[in-house]
Amino acid sequence: MSRFHSMINGLRSAFHARPLNSSTEIRLTRLCSQRCRQCRVYERTTSPASMSLQRFQQVAQRLREYGAFIGFISGGEATLVPDLADILIEAKKTFSIATTLVTGLYNKSETIHQVGQVALEHNIHIQTSLDGLGELGDSLRGVKNHAATVLEHMKWLADHRNGSKSLLYANIVLNNLNLDQIPVLIQRIRDLDWKVTIGLYHTLTATTRSDDQLRLQPGHRLEKVLKFLEGNPDIMNLDSFIKGIGPFIEGRQRKICAFLDSPVLSTRTTIMENGDVHLCYGEPIGNIFHSDLHQIFGGHRYRQRLREYRNCPGCWTTCYTQRYLLVHPSSWRDVKDNWKKVRGIRGGKP
Repeated sequence: MSRFHSMINGLRSAFHARPLNSSTEIRLTRLCSQRCRQCRVYERTTSPASMSLQRFQQVAQRLREYGAFIGFISGGEATLVPDLADILIEAKKTFSIATTLVTGLYNKSETIHQVGQVALEHNIHIQTSLDGLGELGDSLRGVKNHAATVLEHMKWLADHRNGSKSLLYANIVLNNLNLDQIPVLIQRIRDLDWKVTIGLYHTLTATTRSDDQLRLQPGHRLEKVLKFLEGNPDIMNLDSFIKGIGPFIEGRQRKICAFLDSPVLSTRTTIMENGDVHLCYGEPIGNIFHSDLHQIFGGHRYRQRLREYRNCPGCWTTCYTQRYLLVHPSSWRDVKDNWKKVRGIRGGKP
């Protein structure tokens, strides 16, 4: 889909006070190859467990009709979906700015190589996660040899880029158990010529699990890590996001809700394997197989969900808060930093 047509559709939505839907995550499956302490997606019982190519094509068509800019194809573990290669090609035709495959890279090497080659050939970005090394990584992800497996597959993808414009990056979720490993994790990722993003452990969505041992705590350990991260050229996060982590953990953060404070530009939509459409927390606001996005974003459940969000204490997540900070910088310094980060990502530079 061309950016022109996406923008026209987006402007029509804005005129009718509907969100631009700048970013869409499509979770193809509830099946997963890991058992992460922070996630419960594999506990879902929807049937079928995965979205077929035909069903994905229906989703893609409705996204094109509404306007589709940035897309994330995820799971569960997306590489467990048999039609993933064809789905990625369809997704590339749907999202006018960027398409990203989100995968834990914890699957058979043959599968990772096959799907990875398709992504690289079509300039589809690849995001993975690496939260811990050795026994810590295995504990956080609930599987054996997690870091070694993921790093091996990261190396293969980096070695087979062959001029691809795909952005390869690994997300590190900060939690109270892995703070001491953050510098070495970043170094291992950068040694493989991948980029790095930082996230925070949270229990915001329906598929995240509460774990007191993972919950970030204020103190010297966290302060040391945040000082290391601030202004660090090896990470892609906005500096304004990194600077806000400490105040958030201490309960002093700005109260930001992207869905309320920037409903047109910053809304991020999640579509589950059964077609349910979610914002962040709360029940679905509709189902894309039953209604198109014009109806869903113009409907009662969407407006009701926004009213519920008025009582939210706020969050500090890369998915939601950082999106708001990108288009609502609070100073000229933030404007300069945001532009620098966006140019770096588009130009393939750190």
